Amino acid sequence: LNFQRASLNATLNTRSTFRSSVFCKMFNIIIVSALTLSFILPVTSEELTALKFGDDGYSLISLQPNMSPLTDKFTVCLWFKKLVSGGNPMPYAYEQSEMYLLDYKGNNNLFGAHKSLPSEFITPMRVWTHYCGTWSVASRTYRAYINGKLAGFKITASGRRLKTGGTLVLGDYRDTAVSGHHFGGDMFRFNFFSKELTGTEVAAMSADGLCTKIPEELEQYRTIRWEGIVKLPRRGNVQDIDSGCSF
Repeated sequence: LNFQRASLNATLNTRSTFRSSVFCKMFNIIIVSALTLSFILPVTSEELTALKFGDDGYSLISLQPNMSPLTDKFTVCLWFKKLVSGGNPMPYAYEQSEMYLLDYKGNNNLFGAHKSLPSEFITPMRVWTHYCGTWSVASRTYRAYINGKLAGFKITASGRRLKTGGTLVLGDYRDTAVSGHHFGGDMFRFNFFSKELTGTEVAAMSADGLCTKIPEELEQYRTIRWEGIVKLPRRGNVQDIDSGCSF
């Protein structure tokens, strides 16, 4: 009888150990799978959506983002396509004259300083163009890149920092009244990064054209995100359009 009890206990212990082993393996698989999925960020429909801004002076998106992470260093990038000739097309502006992109016959605003860019960088009509502006307190240099190439630069004053608490406007110069500097075109993937990107990093974001994916190692620096912007309220004639991209 004692032998039978010992045999039964051994069998039960074996089954218990087996079950525990199977459970641990299954648990480990679940954890590994969860961790793996956490690093494979799904692409949302908003990330693939482009926007068309009307040329009426009232079509814009206005927001008051947290600019604190960008005070000492930043990079701003976007794709834009001009659809209206003449005027002073301005895809975006932050606190009006604090920082904006003025794209008119090569005239550009490099973080508060006007500069005429070489003729080769005059952006054509109805063609997607990639723009990035990079800057930091350490370098004191604002660099403008067009389609991955350095188009111009400007040395900023010592102690210059980006203002915080301001209004960022896409599609116009300001959101309080008709400015005469509205955009009138298509826009895609407007992002701010809390890092002064290198020329190599900027070039990588436009290497394959409009549908170039942002390198994974730069995602951690993306503080103002396009997929969040397209969800915001809009004024005037701002429409979703298909970018034609699929990541």
